Amino acid sequence: MPQTRRGRRLLLIACLFVCIGLGATVVWFFFFAPLTLRVATGPVGSDSQKFLAAFVRGVADAHPRVRLQIVPMADREASAKAFTAGEADLAVVRSDDLTSTTGQTIAILRRDVVGLVIPSYAAIEKVGDLAGKTIGLMQGPAGDERILDQILAYYQVSTQRVHRVVLAPGEISPAIRQKRVAAIFAIGPAGPGVLADVVTAVAKVSKRAPDILEIEAAEAIAQRFPVLEEGEIAPGAFRTIPLRPEDSITTLAVTLRLVARPSMPNYVAGEVARLLFTTKAKLASTLPQVGQIEAPDTDKGAALPVHPGAAAYFDGEQTSLVDQFVTYAYLVAIIGSVIGAGYAWMRSAWRDTRSQAQEQLLRLLAILRDVPAVDMDTLDAFDKEVESINTWALERVAQETMQVEQFQVFSQVVTQVWQAIDRRHPRLR
Repeated sequence: MPQTRRGRRLLLIACLFVCIGLGATVVWFFFFAPLTLRVATGPVGSDSQKFLAAFVRGVADAHPRVRLQIVPMADREASAKAFTAGEADLAVVRSDDLTSTTGQTIAILRRDVVGLVIPSYAAIEKVGDLAGKTIGLMQGPAGDERILDQILAYYQVSTQRVHRVVLAPGEISPAIRQKRVAAIFAIGPAGPGVLADVVTAVAKVSKRAPDILEIEAAEAIAQRFPVLEEGEIAPGAFRTIPLRPEDSITTLAVTLRLVARPSMPNYVAGEVARLLFTTKAKLASTLPQVGQIEAPDTDKGAALPVHPGAAAYFDGEQTSLVDQFVTYAYLVAIIGSVIGAGYAWMRSAWRDTRSQAQEQLLRLLAILRDVPAVDMDTLDAFDKEVESINTWALERVAQETMQVEQFQVFSQVVTQVWQAIDRRHPRLR
């Protein structure tokens, strides 16, 4: 049928344009299209927000395909929630918060250590001595108190026997002066930061540098709770006079991580990691904390998952754009070859149908020529053969492999042959 034939041609043309469009899309995506990723960070002015803002400015001059859009949040928990809700492609999340998200690590931005700061008036030498005491908790995320519970549980100190009071930064000095707390629990960098501010405030009020309680079982606790790890506070890390701690202190630590959604393409995640570490040296002069950025553990058995794209970059196995383009080009070539093979098959089928139709038509004309000179038996055989040819043509029309014009020709010739046979019958009788 003409309409069917035109439909097939349009389908083939459409497939051809799809292949061309797919190839153009692949080229555009891999070589030209910029990718903007939203990054959920802490509030404006926080360390993570400052660093990532500086990172975005630092790589802007290179015009990378992968660009970051900073989305400040009220706090770290809000960042994790925005990330989980799909409102951000990347987020700054602490390791103990990763249990409630599906994020995969791109890089470790910083390690924060656990500090149990003991004022000079408190007779506390080990974790077990905290039973029956009051601990001041720095105002912050709920995860800090959860870590304190894990420490107490390991040392078999009932959480019911440890009283707690939440302290804002300005409430540390009054609490120490009035001896309302026997220890202050804080989590922060082993240097300038929250923990250092607590040590400084306690030392200022008590006129003596406080002690930092050692957590001897840090390694065992980290094995029980994989989101934690063993850490260390170096001697003199808090720059007090006299220096505190005097010796290195074994404690627990959590990691602040830049995480990505598992659905992020490997190339994009690897490119974010590459930009982060190639810009690290450039930012170190203005942001000293940049020196704490490190690659995560890429072992497959690691407790916290690393994005495969970032792992490929750190392991030196990152696939280049050219290799990825070749792969996609190969797939496009396969699709094109399949379409081409299908087109060739249809053309071959059409040619076979036309060839058979021509043979059948020539046979009808030969029968029409021989009818006047044959006997009755041959005439009956011709009648059956014409019937068979007519049935064959009807089947081809039903299968839409014969055009209407061809069938009309067949019908006219068949009609003439049958008329010639009908005229021959009376003469033979």
